[in-house]
Amino acid sequence: MEPTLAPPTSLQRTPRQYDLDWIRVLAFCILIFYHTGMFFVADWGWHVKNNYLSEALQIPMRWFGQWRLPLLFFVSGVGTSFALKSRTGGQFAWERTKRLFFPLVFGMFVIVPPQIYYEVLYRGLFSGSYADFYPSVFEFQPYQEGGKGGSFSWHHLWFVLYLWVFSLVSLPVLLYFRAPAGKRRLESVNRWVNHPIGVYAFTVPLMLIFWALSLRWETTHNLIADWYNLTVSLGFFLLGYLIGGRPAFAELAERRRQRYLLTAVGLSLLLNFVYWMPDSGTDEFGPSFVVYGFLKMLNIWSIFLAIFGYARRYLNVKNAFIRYATNAVYPFYILHQTITVSVGYYLIPYEWPWGIKFLILAVATFGGCFLMYHFLIRPFGWVRVLFGVKKK
Repeated sequence: MEPTLAPPTSLQRTPRQYDLDWIRVLAFCILIFYHTGMFFVADWGWHVKNNYLSEALQIPMRWFGQWRLPLLFFVSGVGTSFALKSRTGGQFAWERTKRLFFPLVFGMFVIVPPQIYYEVLYRGLFSGSYADFYPSVFEFQPYQEGGKGGSFSWHHLWFVLYLWVFSLVSLPVLLYFRAPAGKRRLESVNRWVNHPIGVYAFTVPLMLIFWALSLRWETTHNLIADWYNLTVSLGFFLLGYLIGGRPAFAELAERRRQRYLLTAVGLSLLLNFVYWMPDSGTDEFGPSFVVYGFLKMLNIWSIFLAIFGYARRYLNVKNAFIRYATNAVYPFYILHQTITVSVGYYLIPYEWPWGIKFLILAVATFGGCFLMYHFLIRPFGWVRVLFGVKKK
């Protein structure tokens, strides 16, 4: 049976799972703290850097870095599975274009350029005002790492671009598995979803992607030469769609949440002391690299299972905060890095402890996002559209 853009026999809404909203909101909050940390962490390049860098911060940053974005793609896949239950393929494609592509274009012309401006100031590549700098965006010369080259980029909005591409390119596959023939094929995975150890079988394709592509293709976020990041992110998105929204997955995660948490802690410690702190075994193909890919994907999956289990147990609740945050989180994501880079640039000269600066920068980022969302985005329908928020 061929997938089509026709609606299913009956489009119906399913009860909202508020634990998924909480996971999404908390994951984006972690991302904001992560980008705040990038201002201070040593050895990793970023757009602007503090005058004092911390090597110790690199340890937690590396741990968060391995699963923060895979979790967002996985949760996006879960959300897609619910969205397609109440929409035709055409409705879904148009909705994703409105909520992803339009904000992406707006962001590339309005939100991202200040980040490039402060980076070229920081690196001494430009000395004029923002008004002098901004026309260079319309030269459409691609940004190059380190501020060299052009001023046209999607920067942190690469996630939005990739999610839009995944939603459209994989739509025939998504619709096929929504159709009766596809559903019958998916029944064969039930025995894996229901099994506390068998559920780890879904990490196998992720391991194969890591072993085949990660050494050859470093992460660039440029869409056209980013094959490892692109493929593994698509893998997490599709797994979220195929199994993340299945009741059996959440039930298993909740029932075994403590064991999955302990597994994640154990694997994280093993990776840290064997691979990350020595910084070895991950840069060339061999037995050590194969074992690293095996442990890395098991660890990410264990973290997912623990997060979904504890969220289902304690966070499947609706309150005023989650109602507000569910709509606010996407504008927060669009805005946050520009605020972090801009405020960080002006904090560089001060000889304050990096912990104090981290607190100031995090509060300024969250506070700036809140003020702009609450007073400039939320009240106005046309502005909501630019930030991917549904009209009231």
